[in-house]
Amino acid sequence: MVADRGTLTWLSWALVILVVISAGITLLFVTGVLLPDPDESADFVDQLLFMRTHDQEAFPFVVIGSLATLGVYLIAAMLGVVLRAWALPTSTRDAVTLLLVFGGVIGIGSQLLTIGAADAARPFYCDCGYRAEELIGLDRALNVAWSMINWLTIGAVTFVGIGVALAARVVEVSSTWRLLSYAIAVGVLVAVAIRVVASLVFIEAFDPFQVSDLIVAFTSGILVPIWAILLARGVSEPQAQAVAAI
Repeated sequence: MVADRGTLTWLSWALVILVVISAGITLLFVTGVLLPDPDESADFVDQLLFMRTHDQEAFPFVVIGSLATLGVYLIAAMLGVVLRAWALPTSTRDAVTLLLVFGGVIGIGSQLLTIGAADAARPFYCDCGYRAEELIGLDRALNVAWSMINWLTIGAVTFVGIGVALAARVVEVSSTWRLLSYAIAVGVLVAVAIRVVASLVFIEAFDPFQVSDLIVAFTSGILVPIWAILLARGVSEPQAQAVAAI
C-alpha cells in the first residue's frame, strides 16, 4: 500500500463516518430502543419468543451496525500499515502495526460472526408441537455464539486500544492528538476490563455489559472522530515530515 497524505485523509474521513454509525446503532441497542426487555412475569418460553421476534425486527440494524463496525476494524488494520510512513523507525512502530492489523482482523471476524448469530436468532421453527424445545435449544446455541463474539470483541478492542496508545508515541501529529489517543485507549480498556469481569463473575447490582457498551459507544462516537480529523489535518506528506524530523 502506497502511503501518502491523500490515502491517510480518505481513511480518516471514512473512519469518522463509520464510527459514528457504529456508535449510534450501539446506543439504540443498549438503551433498549431496538431490543426491549421481555416481561419477567411471563412464561420463560414466551419470553424467549418475545426476544426472538424482536431479534428478527432488529436484524437490519444489526447488519448495518456490524458492517459499519467491520469497516472501523478494517480501517484500523489499514492504518496499522499506512501510519508506518509517519512513525519513527523504532520497534514500537512494528508493535503498532502488529497490534492494529491483528486487532482489526479479529474485529472483522467478530462482526461477521455477529451477523451470522443475528440471522440465526430469527424465530423459524417447525409446526410440529415442539416449539418450547426449539426455542430453548436456539437460546442455548445463541448463548454460545454470543460468548464467542464477546471474547473476540474483547481481544479486538484490547489490541486496537493498545495500538492507538503506542501510535501516539511514534507518530507526531499534535499534543492534543496524543492526549486523545491516550484517552481513547484508557476508555476502551476500562470498558474491556468491565466486560472481562462481567464475563467471569455474575454482577447483580447493574448490567456491566451495558455499562461497557456505553463507554465504548461514547468513546468511539465522540473521541475517535475528533482523533481521526486531527490526524488527517495534522500530518504532511510522509517524506516532508521525515525531513522535518531530522
